[in-house]
Amino acid sequence: MSKRMKGLLIGIGVVIVIVILLGAYFASQPKVKWWKPAAEMEKPVVNSYPSMIIVYRNYSKEDYILGINKHAGNFSTNKNFETGIILKCSSYAHYVDDVDELRGNLTAYAERLSGDYILQKLVIKYDYGNDENISLDIPVIKNRIESTNLWFDATPNPTPNFMGETYYYDWLYKHVLIGVNKDRKNENFYGVSFALQINLDDSLSQHLNHTIIFTVTAYYGHPSLLGWQDMHELKTQVVLKIVTGGEKE
Repeated sequence: MSKRMKGLLIGIGVVIVIVILLGAYFASQPKVKWWKPAAEMEKPVVNSYPSMIIVYRNYSKEDYILGINKHAGNFSTNKNFETGIILKCSSYAHYVDDVDELRGNLTAYAERLSGDYILQKLVIKYDYGNDENISLDIPVIKNRIESTNLWFDATPNPTPNFMGETYYYDWLYKHVLIGVNKDRKNENFYGVSFALQINLDDSLSQHLNHTIIFTVTAYYGHPSLLGWQDMHELKTQVVLKIVTGGEKE
């Protein structure tokens, strides 16, 4: 057998091995049920917002609802991308015999400014430390969410006694919501916006204060057959402080 023929056979063998490995890799990946909101969102303006909101609540022996119109916003940029976040607080409800509720909206986005990088995913996280008196909910999420060029993992969650999609479970229990560029679309803008409800289980008479930090991170790089290459990240955050007593709304 000639050297040329041997080289050809070796080359064919290498190709076959690569195809087999790629096939095994993709076959081993868990099947995800993806969901994309029908409502599109537009890029918001964040330049004029402070990076922190303080919401004051006051003790009362009667139920009450306060109208609030406060915003916090922040953004980070580099030569490739801009990522931003806006938190809106719209109302605070005090219930004597139930949990208090702070309602509003959260918006996060990533925009390509230059270059050929493509967004892989947009990750929103929130952190309130070890505060056991707080939980964050997304009320009626499928009817109250807007998104552009992002998909969400709607695979039924396997956790016993819990019915719901993975993204909903992750937000409630893992404190994260991940919007994915599932089709690796080469777009300039990606974003998500949804209604938010913060439940406060403590009594106002305890004069407890709470701090919640919301962080959005854009992950971007170059997609290939072997996955994402040359990955980078860009993040920003806003802070919400809930204070008992003090200033009247």
